[in-house]
Amino acid sequence: MTAIRRQFFVSYAAIGSIMPLITVFLREQGGFDFLQIGFAMALMGVPTLCSPVLITLLADRNLDTRRILATAFTCSAVVLTLMFFSQHIALTLTLFVFHGLASVAMLPLQDGYFFSLAEAERKRTGRSVEYPTVRIWGTMGYILPSLILYYPLLKGAEPRLILPCSVFFCLLSLANSFTLRPVERPVSAVPSRLPSRQALGAIFAPNARWLSIGLLFALIAAATYYAFIGNYLDEVVRVPKPYIALIINLGVLVEVGCTLMMPWLQSKIRLKGILVLGLCCMVTRMLLLSFFPHPVVAVVAQLGHGFEVLALYVGPVMFLNRLAGDEFRNSIQGVYTMAITGSARVIGSLSAGWVASTFDLRTNLLLGAGLATCALLIIAFLFSRIPPRESTGEIAVSPGSVP
Repeated sequence: MTAIRRQFFVSYAAIGSIMPLITVFLREQGGFDFLQIGFAMALMGVPTLCSPVLITLLADRNLDTRRILATAFTCSAVVLTLMFFSQHIALTLTLFVFHGLASVAMLPLQDGYFFSLAEAERKRTGRSVEYPTVRIWGTMGYILPSLILYYPLLKGAEPRLILPCSVFFCLLSLANSFTLRPVERPVSAVPSRLPSRQALGAIFAPNARWLSIGLLFALIAAATYYAFIGNYLDEVVRVPKPYIALIINLGVLVEVGCTLMMPWLQSKIRLKGILVLGLCCMVTRMLLLSFFPHPVVAVVAQLGHGFEVLALYVGPVMFLNRLAGDEFRNSIQGVYTMAITGSARVIGSLSAGWVASTFDLRTNLLLGAGLATCALLIIAFLFSRIPPRESTGEIAVSPGSVP
């Protein structure tokens, strides 16, 4: 396994340690109600509105990406450790802000580093690596903590065990960041222009505007879903706690196969078609869970998760790289995370908390399905595809050359 693949594996494992059960932890050990849970998830997303663009800007301004990642993982490990010992709601909410501040830029920074490394390798040797062949290691890393935690949870361990598990993988990510290869930055032809400003212009340019708007709706829908899916399976579907993370990660396991078949899918329906397919799966999953709250349906509904991830988290990153120049390849990932992902996370989490506390968790799923339908219609009928990079004279990538 290469250094960049290891980095994706351990960093996503840190995320996979806490995300499936974080809201269950807050409800049981933290004493949070649904409105407070939505507020906590929104607080974790607030730093997304500023942190990623600043950190990726520093990366594009030649501050070593590897050192930024090391600092972020160190801070995340410290904050999660403090959260483990926190006994007060106010302190836990404050720590959520700092956790978001430390962790929110990790993924766009890793994506930007990968694309910079792949582009430098392509220019040097004519070979490069497709993003899905590296992103798949993150998928497998996300699954691992649920397998590790299954037995302790089955034997009665508290959900707070997810926090030291995440700290462990943060420390592994910190160690692995020192094995990453440095990337030489090209000198910008227009050094006076701010990379983040160029990136913002690219994201909302006429050829990408409807993509960004559609993904905003889709990510708000995703935030409403992920904010309470653990609680929904626990309190409505009545899935035993040790199995909640396993059911959620069944979808992640399917994601591995979907990621592997993504090049074939691209050749048949193109990247835009993958987005449309994934959003269809997203709408279907939320409707099934809302109208049929049964454990079997909860399992079946996870089968479309892989295509949903391709639509929300893999395809958009590849579209962004098609829009990026060498001088703002990191910044475009950070600006997108700020303007689209961050806004969606905050809006979606707050909306989900209000709907779940005012109505119920099933209504929250219907809200997500409605938002996902809006996203589907926008991308299917208003967004025109962005040509792949090889159409502009760049060599198509092939697996195996990035260390």
